[in-house]
Amino acid sequence: MNNNMSFNELWRKKVTRIGTIMIPIIMLSMFLPVIYLKVRYGVFPEWSIALSSWGTIAAAFGAYYIIEPLSYYPILGLSGTYMAFTSGSISDIRMPASAVAQEAVGVPYGSDEGAVVSTIGVAGSVFTTLVVVFITAVFGTSIIEIFPEKLLTAVKLYTVPAVFSAVYIQFCKFEPKLSFIIAITTVIFLLLAHIYGLMMITAVIIPVLLARLLYKKGFFGKEDGAEN
Repeated sequence: MNNNMSFNELWRKKVTRIGTIMIPIIMLSMFLPVIYLKVRYGVFPEWSIALSSWGTIAAAFGAYYIIEPLSYYPILGLSGTYMAFTSGSISDIRMPASAVAQEAVGVPYGSDEGAVVSTIGVAGSVFTTLVVVFITAVFGTSIIEIFPEKLLTAVKLYTVPAVFSAVYIQFCKFEPKLSFIIAITTVIFLLLAHIYGLMMITAVIIPVLLARLLYKKGFFGKEDGAEN
């Protein structure tokens, strides 16, 4: 080990090495069911149909390949980003888990300490998800039948807004001056919701550029009286 290498550099180097190895392995493993069907039963779609289907999906969701890593990285951190994008359910489970963990410990988002705490939070959410999914798969129907229809409707309608509202309040606590950017993003969403791809790109790019401009202008980022 290089004695001159800082902990942060060592952390990033090891996380990047593990992540770049595991991501391709996970991507290839997604094709195992298709490979099994081909080998076992000889069932496989025509290449023209498969590529056409992939092109349709890429056209609709290809922007996420760039937008989501840029949007979520400041909160998730490096290792949290690798874990979140391999396990899925990023916006509704991994992001809130990461944010709540950092809030509970009291570390700022984007810091080295925050990256470590985020990793623990995301790992805990993955484990919890596996347990909950297992229980739901086995006993889900019986559990759902217990609850009244009105309660189930309320859960479907208000769970996601409640989660995002809680995360928003946490963000405002660390950087109150940036809270208005969320309002701008919300307006963009309402105006462009019918053009989903454009809405996602615009709702990310404009707030990021605006935040960067304000940071360069000294609008936020340093405590009053802090030295340069």
